[in-house]
Amino acid sequence: MRPFHKISKEHWGVEVGDKFRLIKDHHEIHHDFPKGSICVLMGISHFPTMYQLKDLETNKTLTVPLHSVEKMP
Repeated sequence: MRPFHKISKEHWGVEVGDKFRLIKDHHEIHHDFPKGSICVLMGISHFPTMYQLKDLETNKTLTVPLHSVEKMP
């Protein structure tokens, strides 16, 4: 079992460095990220499981639920 207060580097076949595409628009306080944005995984938080991503175009970070992204090949 993973500690809820730690950031993980892998979880169920997903690892830091994997690329993801947003499948819907996402709003953060400092920036809006449009659907289709390409991001790289920086970490995984738990309870609930969320991906901490960095947008490759703007270099800004965002935190999204699993159902907001798709893993790229």
